[in-house]
Parts: sequence; C-alpha cells; structure tokens
Amino acid sequence: MIKVLLTGGLGNQMFQYAFGKALALKNNTELILSTSYLQSKLPFKKWSTPMQYELGIFNFRANLETNIFSNNLYPIAKLEHLIREKINDSRLNIVQETQFSFQPELLNAPDNSFVKGNFQSEKYFKSVETAIRNEFKFTKQLDLENLIWKNEILDSNSVSIHIRRGDYIALKQNAAKFAQIPLSYYQDAMIYINQNVKSPVFFVFSDDINWVKENLKTDFPIHFVENNNTTETSSFDMQLMSFCKHNIICNSTFSWWSAWLNNNPQKIVIAPQNWFADLSINSQDIIPDEWIKL
Repeated sequence: MIKVLLTGGLGNQMFQYAFGKALALKNNTELILSTSYLQSKLPFKKWSTPMQYELGIFNFRANLETNIFSNNLYPIAKLEHLIREKINDSRLNIVQETQFSFQPELLNAPDNSFVKGNFQSEKYFKSVETAIRNEFKFTKQLDLENLIWKNEILDSNSVSIHIRRGDYIALKQNAAKFAQIPLSYYQDAMIYINQNVKSPVFFVFSDDINWVKENLKTDFPIHFVENNNTTETSSFDMQLMSFCKHNIICNSTFSWWSAWLNNNPQKIVIAPQNWFADLSINSQDIIPDEWIKL
C-alpha cells in the first residue's frame, strides 16, 4: 500500500497522485489517497482558500481514506486529521519531500509508505507517463458553451495563455512566495509563438479575466474565455487549454498540467524563467527540458 496525503488544489493533487501512482506501480501495490488534510479546514485557516478533493474529474477509481468529520465541524475535523496522520506516521514508512528540486531517492520508497509533499516534477513519474496520461483523461462532459470553445480551439493554430492572479495577489504569503509574472512575459511569448507558428490564435484563461482584458494589449487574434469562473467549472479551463496546440503558462501547477496534458507532439510550451519570488528556491526541475523558458 502507498498512501498519499493530498494537499492543495487540483494541480498539486495531480502531482501528488502521479508520484503515488508511480510508487504503487513500482511496488505492485494499491494506492490510497488520504483527504483528511483537505477535510480538516486547515487549508482554509492557512490560505483563506477552501480546498477539496478535486481528482474525481478524471478517468480512474480512487481508493480514498476520508474523515468521519468534515471541515464544517472544525476543530473536531482538525483533531481527526492530526490523529490520522499520527497513526499513519507510526505504522507506515514516511516518504517526506524536503526540497522543490527532484529527489531521485524518493522513488526507492518501499511498499507500505505514507507520502507527504508536492513532487512538482515530471521526473517523479516519467517512467509511467503513459499510465498517468491514461488516468488523467477528463470524464466531465463539456457544456454547450465550452464545446463551442473546443471547436474553435481545434480548428485553429490555437495557443493557450494562462494568467493567474487571484490568491497570488490577494494573499501576502502567496505574493511573497510566487513570482509576479509581468505582462511583458506574455507579450514576449506571443511574439515568440508568432515567429514559430503559422497564423496563431490566442485563447486567454484567467481567474481575473476582466483585468486581463483591460491590460493585455496585442494585435494578434485573441479570445478571452470567461465562462468557467466557478470552482465547479474551473477544470473546464484546464481541459480546454489541453486541447490547444501550444501553451503559454504561468507559474501555477494548474497551468503546468494544462500544457503537460496537451498531446500535440509538435507543441511549443513557454514557461516563466522564475517560478518563485525567492530565487534561492531551486525550481529547475519543475519545467521539463523541452519547454522554453522566457
């Protein structure tokens, strides 16, 4: 058994699942996903951003370890999470990520391990890439408006642009951690794409689309996708971005996975040079070697 403690939003949970799946396949054992932290209300206390289990949109059946008490019964749910973590720590081998750069020794974790960390590098699951791609297939049906966007994307030399603001701007701890990507990065990326792609059409996705419409200036053909602005529909943005032939991402795991799931063998993916505001954090393994950093 490999048990993974899920934390964060959709993109983070995808990294955690992918690493856990790689370990489970290597050890020929089952994978269990612990949602106790997500249900404890601790993420809300720390980040002011309610979080929940989000992997149900994909094509796999998950074995979940869930709390009896959920976050609406805080602090009982917090206590239950802490007790569960203590039990898992005492009964299982602890696999704890200690840095953002790739730690190859973690792939040697044995059966009966409890996995905690972010694991934000495809190097943790590159050996089982086909299995991960098969499991990260969207099962949630697109509604009519998103089907129209999908058709426009498939019928053009489409390029997604993902601009994240939201909690990256509003929360001090996020603003201090993550680099603020300037609009000049996106404009330079669009120029690069135009030099290497015939007649590109840009599709912009953001959690602050009105700000982007007012501030991102360009003469290139551009569309602003603004209908997926709720928690329930946000995964449609990831799905639509994955349909694009090329991707311009920001420093977001949601953005990262949108590009990684793009199956175009000739895709160009452009990523920001600096992932974190703190340049002392080694983020070199987050971006795959074939992606372009600007």
